[in-house]
Amino acid sequence: MKQIQFSYTTKQTFDDDVHDHSFALRVIPPESPVQKILHVQLTITPSVEYCRTMDAFGNNVVSGYISFSHRFLDFSVKGAAVIDLTQQRTDFLPCYRYPSELTRPDEALTAFYNANYKRCENRSVPERAAFWSELLSDTIVYQKGVTSPSTTAAEVFANKAGVCQDFAHVMIALLRLDHIPARYIAGLAYCDGETHAWVEYWNDDHWEAIDPSNNCMVTEQYLILSQGRDFGDCAVDRGIMLGDHTRQMQLVRSALS
Repeated sequence: MKQIQFSYTTKQTFDDDVHDHSFALRVIPPESPVQKILHVQLTITPSVEYCRTMDAFGNNVVSGYISFSHRFLDFSVKGAAVIDLTQQRTDFLPCYRYPSELTRPDEALTAFYNANYKRCENRSVPERAAFWSELLSDTIVYQKGVTSPSTTAAEVFANKAGVCQDFAHVMIALLRLDHIPARYIAGLAYCDGETHAWVEYWNDDHWEAIDPSNNCMVTEQYLILSQGRDFGDCAVDRGIMLGDHTRQMQLVRSALS
């Protein structure tokens, strides 16, 4: 059991006025047996009324609307939580068994699975997850700037390079091919100054977590912000707005201690 302090800040700047801006944020950590939230504070600028709901995957969603012209949207969340990995999460959904838009394997990724699965087929679920994570770390290079949030697991495997969300997508694809339900986790971790992505896999009757981009088990220095089938269900912020020829710049900072 470990008590942690967390903070996450995003500054979005637009190069021209925007208006009628609808946004949805997944930045308030969900409560679970593993993760008890002691307190949390959310700040949004420009100041605007918002509503807080929960989506189908158990994520806290903050939705708001800015009708007037503006050139930035800043939001930050900070608080404290207790992480206890002696407890178990059991919130299973059948969709975690099947390929999703960003984790669907192609022929090459399926062939890679078929060429290697016999090396771990008689092992326990955690041992198989560790096997695929190890194999993935030997196959894909961690490299920034070569993928985007819409890059699929098949595209990452073809390029053999990507960042944490890409490792997570390929790992989920391999686990589901191995008949192990798996889901994507977005959150904060000791190893990253922004957000981080890792994987939870279903072990008989509960979830266990592994970080494929670091090829390690998840510890009490990880905080979950959102979960789902892939990145598409877990994006920290989404929005749509009106404006002429508007480009967006984004600065993200996070801390976990």
